[in-house]
Amino acid sequence: MKKILSCILIAVLLATTAIPAFAAQINEPAAESESTDLPIQIVFVNGIGQLWSHLIDENGNYKTAKDKNSEIKMIEYNLFYTDWSAFKQPRNTLALARAVLELFVLSPLLDRNMISKRVWNTFFEALFNRNIIDKNGDLPPDVEPAARNYPLSAYNEVDKANFYHSIPCRDQLDGIGEENVYCYYHSAFSFLERDADGLDAFINDVVLKDRPAETPVVLVPMSMGATVVSAYLAKYGDKGQVKRVVSIVGAWNGSDLVADLIEHKYSVEAPELLYHTVLPEVIGDPWGHLLCCFLYSFSQKTLRSILDTILSSLVETIVLRTPSLLALIPAERYPAIEEKYLSGDEYAYIREQTRAYYEAQRTLPQRMARLQTQGTEFYFISGYGLPFGGADESEFSYFRFMQSAETTNSDEIISISSTAPGAVYAPAGQSLGRTGRYISPDGSVDLSTSFAPDRTWLFYRQKHQLDYNNTALQLAMDIAVGKVTDVASGADKYPQFNARRDAKPLIKGNDTYLDRLKKYIDANAGDPQKAAEVARARDALARCSAMLEDTHNDPEADAAVIAYAAEVLSELYPEPEPKAQKWSERVLNGAVEKLHEWLYRTFGAAGWRDKYAFR
Repeated sequence: MKKILSCILIAVLLATTAIPAFAAQINEPAAESESTDLPIQIVFVNGIGQLWSHLIDENGNYKTAKDKNSEIKMIEYNLFYTDWSAFKQPRNTLALARAVLELFVLSPLLDRNMISKRVWNTFFEALFNRNIIDKNGDLPPDVEPAARNYPLSAYNEVDKANFYHSIPCRDQLDGIGEENVYCYYHSAFSFLERDADGLDAFINDVVLKDRPAETPVVLVPMSMGATVVSAYLAKYGDKGQVKRVVSIVGAWNGSDLVADLIEHKYSVEAPELLYHTVLPEVIGDPWGHLLCCFLYSFSQKTLRSILDTILSSLVETIVLRTPSLLALIPAERYPAIEEKYLSGDEYAYIREQTRAYYEAQRTLPQRMARLQTQGTEFYFISGYGLPFGGADESEFSYFRFMQSAETTNSDEIISISSTAPGAVYAPAGQSLGRTGRYISPDGSVDLSTSFAPDRTWLFYRQKHQLDYNNTALQLAMDIAVGKVTDVASGADKYPQFNARRDAKPLIKGNDTYLDRLKKYIDANAGDPQKAAEVARARDALARCSAMLEDTHNDPEADAAVIAYAAEVLSELYPEPEPKAQKWSERVLNGAVEKLHEWLYRTFGAAGWRDKYAFR
């Protein structure tokens, strides 16, 4: 079998991607807007990993549950909400029992695909019932996507902490003011037209409420947020309310990951990845190795058939019912997918919604060019140089299963031709064989064909999470307020082709390395017995601060600074030794891993039935 995919990883796959259509070169400068003393209003339009929903009761109150520390907290979740309580219903209980029997008993015993698609449809409908929209685009009545219809300055303590955890830009907002910053929380499961209408209402009824109509608005779409902004611009862009669009890894021309998922197109390396690498990495010990061992009970043909059935069921249950997820298909691949998967009468309303979006996407470069002459400026900040799922210590290694992983040049999740619309690229690690002003240092990307080559900045081998890169966030805010107008104006501080940065330990969350170092210094600065420790803490803090202030990123130097800070903190805040693993767990993990290694040496990336031609 040349192609194969682990069904267990599919639900995770949808939790990170983005969206559609380009390839025109527009080099005209943006029209200059009249100067104004009115403060810029910044509106973040979140990506899929930054969207949250709550469960509410019949009275509109938040539902609560105990967390792992037995504390009662409201139910707040990102993307998928797996509702295992739904299996208390007899119909769903039966579906779960049949799914387990078919997958783990009958199919391996008979080496035949004994899975019923109808049963798995019922299983997924029950499990993800909080994510399935109706024909009006409405989620179930007990689901409420997050809404913050006020500026960041009015957020409560918890919501503000969540905002800065998702977008760690507290330092970057200095001088802008939280009272001028907003966040539009749309739903990942929706009709894009509704999201566009919602953004228009948000701008007029929230951002510009009690402000002059000419107040400049800057949209900052992140990842999937570009789909909403694209739909908004198609319908409302001519109103002229948006001064700038500053795209941070915005997916303007889709992600082949989603199209590959729907069309069941897997990498030729998928069997090797599945049997030997990815499952243990993602699931961990001992279950990843145990699952790999279980796969050897199937022949290649049967396993491929089973996974295709499960994948088809998941796609039909969630993706094909949701226009906002279908908008994640690259525009050039959408017509074939619509013809094959959305042709039935039951998809009529889906086709109406999705086709309208893609019709607008066909003219996106032209619309952007027209809006640009009317005073709306476009800027793009992107990562490049990675195959899908191919970063060091990747959180998305399972994306390597997809066929396009071998041919893309991306930030692990979205190709550079989508985040830097119209850019031409060679596969990651290869070169176009060109030289010139807009060619990346590694020769893999040509920005001369992109929509805005003089207003596009790239970070080499940068993961999709550009919120870990404080340089990228600072660049975005400097563009938003007009300090940087193009590559030339920011050349000294922001190289057009920069390196990656992962400053997560220093900027992400509410207990960063910087927070802990400052806390130690403040608590012990007056204690002469801890003078040496305080000096070390100050030294580490100074190094970290200098690193964050340096916008010419150096991954190796950054890693050394972060490692030094971690070493100092381990001395200042010694942690207890981790609890030793029980001998039974060590034996079990070791035995399962050794069994997996033996099976792999013996059978490779195939089942034992294939080796012995036994069925």
